[in-house]
Amino acid sequence: MKNIIPICRTVLLSVLLSPLLASIAQATDGKARLDTFFKGLKTMRAEFVQTLVDAEQRVKEESEGVLLLSRPGRFRLDYSKPYSQLYVADGTKVWMYDKDLEQVTVRPQAEALGSTPAMLLTGSEPLERSFTLEELGDHEGYTWIDLKPREKEATFAYIRLALEGEVIRAMEMVDNFGQMTRLFFHTVSRNPRVEAGAFRFTPPPGVDVVGE
Repeated sequence: MKNIIPICRTVLLSVLLSPLLASIAQATDGKARLDTFFKGLKTMRAEFVQTLVDAEQRVKEESEGVLLLSRPGRFRLDYSKPYSQLYVADGTKVWMYDKDLEQVTVRPQAEALGSTPAMLLTGSEPLERSFTLEELGDHEGYTWIDLKPREKEATFAYIRLALEGEVIRAMEMVDNFGQMTRLFFHTVSRNPRVEAGAFRFTPPPGVDVVGE
């Protein structure tokens, strides 16, 4: 009988600590799971909601769309709500088409992207070359990783990624004025078949083209 209490305590402690230890283990392997997500990633399709939040945490704008990417260096952001806008990176240039304004803006891709979230998703170089990574643990059911740009002239302060298992579910980018752009991916399809034509853009007849 003398050993019953210590054994019961041991069993109870094990039961109580198991979820905690599992949570800690999950939180500390965020970088490994992020590496797993990118390993072998060629293409991706995701439906998303984008929210713009100011420094006072007020929602300024919300939009919806579809992201397509093909690594390395090509992506397509097709916004459907509240306005129709299209961003296409073809590996050399980034085209920005505002249908309502009937205007296209084009810029060299290296200049337009830099160390941005788009570069993060479409780039083929290890993330550590452009960012310093820090595990932030679990919050709201996701494992969070903080990425700070190594480039001193970056236009944003940091990016945060939310992982659900081995899938990126959300991205938060905070600029140097405290304004946050948040992308939440409703659906993520890894390595779907994507037509190469999705990353080619020809300005529609009659629109103004700026930058070319």
